[in-house]
Amino acid sequence: MAASDSPSHASIIDAFGGPAAYAAAIGIPDSHARAMKARDSIGPAYWRRTALAAAARKLAAVTFERVALTAAIAAEQRLADNEKIAGGRS
Repeated sequence: MAASDSPSHASIIDAFGGPAAYAAAIGIPDSHARAMKARDSIGPAYWRRTALAAAARKLAAVTFERVALTAAIAAEQRLADNEKIAGGRS
């Protein structure tokens, strides 16, 4: 994953080689990793595991900060979308 890639939790999972490899790396069922990728959301309980597994695999672009920032950007976008919807109501 290049630093210029648009931030997404799905791209972080892909950096490990896909959901199966990500699941093995952080010790969760493959089905859980597939759901995370489909939702484009890694739960906060898995951020530290993700960062540690990435460091062990020398995935320099995947850090705790990147995982957290990606979640923050997504949350800000949802907030902005909700504000647009609310602003359009009379």
